[in-house]
Amino acid sequence: MSFYVYENWQAGPRKAVIHRGTCGHCNDGRGRAGGYDPAHAQWHPQPGHGFVTLAAARSFAQALARVVVVREDRCV
Repeated sequence: MSFYVYENWQAGPRKAVIHRGTCGHCNDGRGRAGGYDPAHAQWHPQPGHGFVTLAAARSFAQALARVVVVREDRCV
């Protein structure tokens, strides 16, 4: 199982949401069909190279600069 962090700064406070790689919103770091706008969001790490543990994803999300809100998606 792998985990990804979705960082978004489009609306409201800059936030990071942790997803399972198998989540339909995550799609192993590629996002939903149609993609996402890299001007407003970013998946961490690179697609196909997820964090091996939830703890590693949490640690990474907490360390992101300027992120105000960190949460886990319901898929976690």
